[in-house]
Amino acid sequence: MKIAVLGDLLYDCFIWAQRLPRRGETVTGFRNGFFAGGKGGNQAVQAARLGAEVYMIGKVGQDERGRFLLESLKQEGIHTEYVFEDASEDTGTDCVMIDEKGDNLIIVAPLANEKLTVEEIRKARPLIESCDILLSQLQINEEAITEALKIAKRAGVCTVLNPAPAREMPPEYYELADYLTPNETEAEFFTGCRQADMEPELWRKKVIETFQEKGVKNLIITLGAEGALYGGKGDQYVIPPFQVQAVDTTAAGDAFNASFCFSLASGVPVREAIRYGNGAGAMTAAEYGSQPSMPTKEALEKFLKSAEL
Repeated sequence: MKIAVLGDLLYDCFIWAQRLPRRGETVTGFRNGFFAGGKGGNQAVQAARLGAEVYMIGKVGQDERGRFLLESLKQEGIHTEYVFEDASEDTGTDCVMIDEKGDNLIIVAPLANEKLTVEEIRKARPLIESCDILLSQLQINEEAITEALKIAKRAGVCTVLNPAPAREMPPEYYELADYLTPNETEAEFFTGCRQADMEPELWRKKVIETFQEKGVKNLIITLGAEGALYGGKGDQYVIPPFQVQAVDTTAAGDAFNASFCFSLASGVPVREAIRYGNGAGAMTAAEYGSQPSMPTKEALEKFLKSAEL
């Protein structure tokens, strides 16, 4: 199967500490790491480790960090001919602070990611039209996302939009995406429905209805330790989570999205594809780092089988 991932590429700086700092406070950490990252990069790596033929569409700067990210993708077997280089902007970077529970605070400087152009997306048109799934997020240039989604839609290619990080997006995205996959916080942002204002079941019902009114066909909300909620086609259900000791939840959502896409492209039912994504998300949250923690197909399927016993 062929999966095209349109998204950001970031150079990750991670620091782990017992707790996250308060405003103006310095906290001493116990571990650090520097990795290839970005939601787009993470999702591409996870899909590749599961065995998909993966093409990355993105942009880096012409600097040492950009070269590091490109080489990291190539080492995973990911095609990089549509990762463009910007001569005037630095490669995107993020700083991630993580506490002993796995919760995090993140600052992102997208930089070159925001310079991806419509013209460059059009160069990737043959790829997009020939792939099984186009997976995208929101951490790149809006015009580029729009063009890619429209190309995929016209070609009948399945589109999965992970609306992260949460920010205002064109109303047409709700209809252009075959599957919309926000987390709880992002679902609150896009619908205005706050969990603190209502009971969980009512919140879930209201959120699904609100997204459907916007034109969403298939909604999947990742619920962290509570699994994932599906809403669409007159159906609604929660796929339960897998119990793990979380140490770093930073890339759990990325692992979920890529694994869901891989499973969906394999032809399995949506319910089973969500379970597959839940398993990958759980395994990723139980290890340190973003891409280093993402499981191979063999490891994931072994984990899923052990959970059935």
